[in-house]
Amino acid sequence: MLHANRNFVIAYILLVGMPLLGLVGILRKGRGLSAPFSVSGVWNIETDSSQLAIMPCAKSVFRFINPRLLISQSGKNLALTLNAGSTAAATATGVIEGKAITASLTPRGNASAHASDVGCGNDRTLTLTATIDPKSDPRSLRGTLSAAACASCAPVEFRALRQPLNPADGTR
Repeated sequence: MLHANRNFVIAYILLVGMPLLGLVGILRKGRGLSAPFSVSGVWNIETDSSQLAIMPCAKSVFRFINPRLLISQSGKNLALTLNAGSTAAATATGVIEGKAITASLTPRGNASAHASDVGCGNDRTLTLTATIDPKSDPRSLRGTLSAAACASCAPVEFRALRQPLNPADGTR
């Protein structure tokens, strides 16, 4: 009977004790982790229309009145769609690191024709960089939109405000 008790104690330590020690180690390791800021939702973009004259490449993206930026977030990875109404002007993937967002926007539709008309070449990728103000209510972004492949285009500054949730159905 003593042999059976010893086997039970060994099995108990292996099947219960070791997983508990592993769990304690995982919890200690994860103490320093923090979730990225939540930026998912619909953002209303505001930009000075006089700045768009500085960056002709951005006119194809900001050609709409009151454009909106839809951000979907999974951890630090972002999927962005810049649109007005049902028309998507640009799509992007990006990341959030701390309070900083970076993304590469690819304009859709006839934006490439417009970009080549103003001398921006065929690379119509625009770089969006923004900083989150987590203390503002509603949450806001401030940033720039620039075209690396266009020497004649200066960066355009913008501000975006996240739309509040609709209390009736939880949508933005």
